[in-house]
Amino acid sequence: HASHNKVYTIAATVPQFLSTGLLLDKAIIMPKVHPNGTPLTSIIESLDDDDKNLISVLSMNLLAPLYVRPIDKRTGQVQPFAAFEWVQDDAILEWGTRKLRLLEYMVASQADVICLQELQLERQEKRESDNDESTDLPLDLPDWIQPMVDEYGYTAILPPQDSLDHIAKRNLRVLGSDSAVTNAILVKKEQWKVLEEPAEEEDTEPIKKKNKKNNGMQRISSGKNSNTMVSVCLEPATTKREAASIFDPVVISCVHLDATDERKRILQLTKCLERSRNLLDHQRKGDDSTILLRPLRAIIVGDMNAEFVPGSCMVATLKEHQQKKKRQASKGSSSTQASPSTESDEAMAEVSACTEALRLTCAEPPTKEQLEDWRQLRQEAYDLVQDHCVFLDRIPTGPTRCAYEHSAVDTEDTATPRAMQSWKLDHLLYTCSDDDESDSKDNIGELRPLAYWATLEADPTSCQTGLPNATCPSDHLPIAAVFEIPPGQDATAKENEASSAFVQKLECFEKQHKEVVEQAKAELKVKEKELQQKELEKQKEAASNDPPAAVDNSKQGKKKKKGNQKRAPPSTEMMEMKREFRSRLKTLQKNQAHEREELVRDMGNREKLLLQAHCGNPWRQWLERGPK
Repeated sequence: HASHNKVYTIAATVPQFLSTGLLLDKAIIMPKVHPNGTPLTSIIESLDDDDKNLISVLSMNLLAPLYVRPIDKRTGQVQPFAAFEWVQDDAILEWGTRKLRLLEYMVASQADVICLQELQLERQEKRESDNDESTDLPLDLPDWIQPMVDEYGYTAILPPQDSLDHIAKRNLRVLGSDSAVTNAILVKKEQWKVLEEPAEEEDTEPIKKKNKKNNGMQRISSGKNSNTMVSVCLEPATTKREAASIFDPVVISCVHLDATDERKRILQLTKCLERSRNLLDHQRKGDDSTILLRPLRAIIVGDMNAEFVPGSCMVATLKEHQQKKKRQASKGSSSTQASPSTESDEAMAEVSACTEALRLTCAEPPTKEQLEDWRQLRQEAYDLVQDHCVFLDRIPTGPTRCAYEHSAVDTEDTATPRAMQSWKLDHLLYTCSDDDESDSKDNIGELRPLAYWATLEADPTSCQTGLPNATCPSDHLPIAAVFEIPPGQDATAKENEASSAFVQKLECFEKQHKEVVEQAKAELKVKEKELQQKELEKQKEAASNDPPAAVDNSKQGKKKKKGNQKRAPPSTEMMEMKREFRSRLKTLQKNQAHEREELVRDMGNREKLLLQAHCGNPWRQWLERGPK
């Protein structure tokens, strides 16, 4: 990076699509890896692209001082995960030294956006401008990080006070400290403008998901920023091509996902996507276009406490798995099937990932029920991303945390030397297009990663000593990347024509389905009328042949109430005809559902958005229920 070389590595013809590669004809442009800590401004300058909107994002888990060897009031001991037994020099864990090094790291990065996890907030004196009626002093940025706002021109985005107070009360009860440990985002004001958020009532539309025997996804709400998820909607402070294009905002989210439960991680990630969509939709309210539909543009970074290994539920959210499922679905409709070896590899990967997630061992593999629940959750993770009409990809960062292996922490064997282990826990996710598409229908406004920092694979010393250490002041190595954010473009005549053609095709498809059902119902009415006429004639003929009934004079003069008149039960022939119709209608609806499934299978994300705009409901609801 010192010589500002090109930040692209171009591979010649590649037989398969590579994750995070940008397809260019028959070559793959891969983002360049830079040494960890390289000033991000120097990387941007090396691109020499003054006419592009580039954004640099840094993610740091700070290792809150509250989480370093605290006494847990519930046990009276330090929890194993907070003991840092591999750190022999106590000065490395000293907060007075660590906070200065953390601040230096942030300043030296020169990032546009800094996403922080485990930022410890302290109670501050109330200001006259505070409207909060709470008697608690507000939780705000600590003094050590305040220079980022006062001197280096960053805006700080924090969760609301009620969320901070909630975690502070928990920390006071468990760890004896009335302080909040939370996520936060710092945005460089000179480069990026923070857009206003929607009112709370606009931002609370829930997502409803399955709940089978309490194993399915629970109902969640997009809500607002929280201690584990902070999102911000940005646009450039000065758009470089204002006269020629429309810049569509981008949402940056800082997350700290659950450390023990894969289901909770999937829920948190889904909530993050939903909030990103709400933030962007709020900014697009003034758009009168009925054809132009802009995709979700979001970057999600942070400590995700998951490695995205094959067979895991988290990896099921990524583009590579989504494309694989799509190809399998296409093959499923033909005679081509996956090879037995491929199916065996997938099954083994699922067992391995499930075993790791449940903290089991090879001697205690997951049960059949646990594996079934795991596969169900993988399918739900896949569906949750599909429901948002988006693809997620991951920058291929390596391991970011190094400590004693889990089995070594739990053992009481002090004679055997403990081995260090590394994990890929911190990630940079971003929305992207589907490179499998032959045209550009899903490529509008896609985010493009251009460069990123190396991780522990380039630091063998830290892999031996563990983190934190003399070079890294946290137990997680920071990660960073540079993205290109193309301006949102007005739809071209060709795109408008394609969108209109798709809507016309959809209307024709729905009309055909509706006409077939209406025709079947009309045929039933005709047959029902004919049968009723035949039955009426039979009744008249039977009445003419029967002798007149004796008149009961005692009941003369009394009129029967209209509502009390009993209808004759339908004939056996009528009941049989209706049963046949219901069976026919059921078969017809089943065939139409299969035709809708075939149609949706070939749709790109843009077409799914058009479908949702057309029917006014989520595309999956249209798929399951059909048009209104």
